[in-house]
Amino acid sequence: MFPRPRATAAAAVAALLVLAPASTARAGILAAEEPHGELFLTVSDPEDTWTRGVMLTCPDNGGPHPRAAEACTALDRAGGEMRALSGRERNCTLEHEPVVATATGTWRGGSIRWQGEYPNTCALLKQTGVVFDF
Repeated sequence: MFPRPRATAAAAVAALLVLAPASTARAGILAAEEPHGELFLTVSDPEDTWTRGVMLTCPDNGGPHPRAAEACTALDRAGGEMRALSGRERNCTLEHEPVVATATGTWRGGSIRWQGEYPNTCALLKQTGVVFDF
């Protein structure tokens, strides 16, 4: 006896329904692992007599940024907009030791070229949080 066409079609649909969530979940995991940002971050004095820099790749791939996972999360919350970053509450002194921070690279397919000047490192970290905490 041969299976009825209706029973065969129902079995095929049931198999697709069982497999679809697994393949969708797997695609979501792969998409989440793909880099969505790569930024070269620097901090220097206004005269460029000293500079320190680090590469930040998001999601964190164990790169050189000491707080990469937190920095990636902060950038996600800010939508990749450096001016939208926020640091933790801190009281900064009024000492005048200016620093210049830059970010160059890509974020979610867009290009980023940003520079900000702050009166001191404390003020930089107050505004940008963990992103420039290296």
